[in-house]
Amino acid sequence: MDKDQDDLGTEAVSNQTDQNVEEIEKGALGEYITNLENRIKQKLELRQQNLTCVRPPDNHFSKLDSGLKKNTTFVKKLKSFSATQIDTLLKDFSSLNLTKYISEVAAAIAEAKLKMSDISAAINLCSALHRTYAEFSSFFFENWQKILTFKATDKISNSSKLRVDIRFYAELVAVGIFTNKTGLPLLGNVLTVLINMDKEEHNNIPILLSFCKHCGEDYAGLMPKKIRDAAEKYNTTVPRNTFLPAEKQTVVRTLLKDYFLSLTKHLLAERAQLQSLHAANQRTLHTRGELSQERKDQLEQHQATYDKLLLGCAKLCRSLRGRVR
Repeated sequence: MDKDQDDLGTEAVSNQTDQNVEEIEKGALGEYITNLENRIKQKLELRQQNLTCVRPPDNHFSKLDSGLKKNTTFVKKLKSFSATQIDTLLKDFSSLNLTKYISEVAAAIAEAKLKMSDISAAINLCSALHRTYAEFSSFFFENWQKILTFKATDKISNSSKLRVDIRFYAELVAVGIFTNKTGLPLLGNVLTVLINMDKEEHNNIPILLSFCKHCGEDYAGLMPKKIRDAAEKYNTTVPRNTFLPAEKQTVVRTLLKDYFLSLTKHLLAERAQLQSLHAANQRTLHTRGELSQERKDQLEQHQATYDKLLLGCAKLCRSLRGRVR
């Protein structure tokens, strides 16, 4: 009798645990979907506004200040853009006639050293400029071509800035400041070059991880693995931003997977070399009783390389295992 009661108690606890897990998983999935729907809605609305905008007539600009001093001051402010300035900049923008300075405006924004936290505000300012000045996007794109065009033989001098630049540019395309036809080839070329130039050293892991984190949802159909698993478990459809067709998302995902495969091969080769060094050092210790400083430094260097590759491989694996749908 006691055994039967124990079994019933254990089963009840197990059922309660399963129910709690289900509630937590469904809650997390629901929250993710709600937040995703809001993000998609905001982006699509902004994209629609940018792609279908009706710009002010010529007489609108005659009422605004076209003076050299105030307009050049505005351009200088853009060169040091930060999100905290957005209200002031939009206020200044509404009173200025930037027609003669729009190429300088475009160059200033493209060259600004933004932080990730500045991008949303910068997108809002660029949208206002795009919807007011017809030439802004063409001048702006010319600057992005200079920034994001490089060869496989080139060395990435500032990977931190490039991470921000790629995210900023990808967002500009997503919200329609550049059309897909104009904007996507440059972004595709950047990713292709970054991957093809780095299938041996794998120095560009941080750049590609940043792309997966900030742009993977829109451009590669990525989502957190736990969300994907929960969506499959509870037969729930997760929405996606449709500005980029599914087949193009697949192309981007394939590029990232190819890079990941080359990274895993590099990791395994580095591990084999590390194991060989360990074995050689053990033999040296056994016969000589000590290791030279050169051997110690060599081992330390290989260990650091291996640890860095292992961490990057684990992070990229988590990102790509969250593919969809």
